[in-house]
Amino acid sequence: MKKYRIKPLPILEIEGDMGFQTYRMNYGIKIPLGVYSWFIEGADKNVLVDTAVEAGYMQSRGFGAKEVLSFENSLAELGLKPSDIDLVIQTHLHYDHCGNTSKCKNAKVVVQEDELRFALAPHPMAANLYLRPLFKDVRFVTVNGYCEILPGIELIPAPGHTPGVQAVSVSTTQGKAIISGFCSIKENFEPPEEVREMWPVLTPGTHTNAMDAFDSALKIKGLADFLIPHHDASFIGVKTIP
Repeated sequence: MKKYRIKPLPILEIEGDMGFQTYRMNYGIKIPLGVYSWFIEGADKNVLVDTAVEAGYMQSRGFGAKEVLSFENSLAELGLKPSDIDLVIQTHLHYDHCGNTSKCKNAKVVVQEDELRFALAPHPMAANLYLRPLFKDVRFVTVNGYCEILPGIELIPAPGHTPGVQAVSVSTTQGKAIISGFCSIKENFEPPEEVREMWPVLTPGTHTNAMDAFDSALKIKGLADFLIPHHDASFIGVKTIP
């Protein structure tokens, strides 16, 4: 099987409330979070997982956001332009995950059918997380459920944070590296000893269905040889995984 490497492209560092990440716990604790695009190295195509968003969108929603490197400059460090991207895998369509996708004019953009349907007509409780102008001109290709999108790159449904979240499993020399796809940090999967019996910590603090989110987190944790919590700030200084 083909082996790949994942290059984190940190676009923003934000200060967030830990309670947004860990259901029913840690409210009021401020932590750094990363907002990323992820480049999959070794494919015959130029593949990104998510595209992050510009700092202004986060700032307008009350987050202290600092640009690490613009989307364009992050790609330039790889010798690429947005127009060079062949495939964008959208884990879901919250604005912080798809803010630069429309710049990838030549890309096939893959999203779960359930996610696109919800994003186009979101429930009022979740509507502020979907900014339709960011993706109204994107030509999506939808999938429905599990899919091997390229040899060794699998899309795994992981609903709960949103109805159509998909995790991305990438075959590497260290086994399956899985980008969780949902709003998560390492504490979601490796809770401190004193709260390890409080299983709800597996569920992201923001979700449309808490029980689905719990089940998805448990599934992804069990499948991964190397787990990549989507917003964990520890990947900001990492050049390549593994």
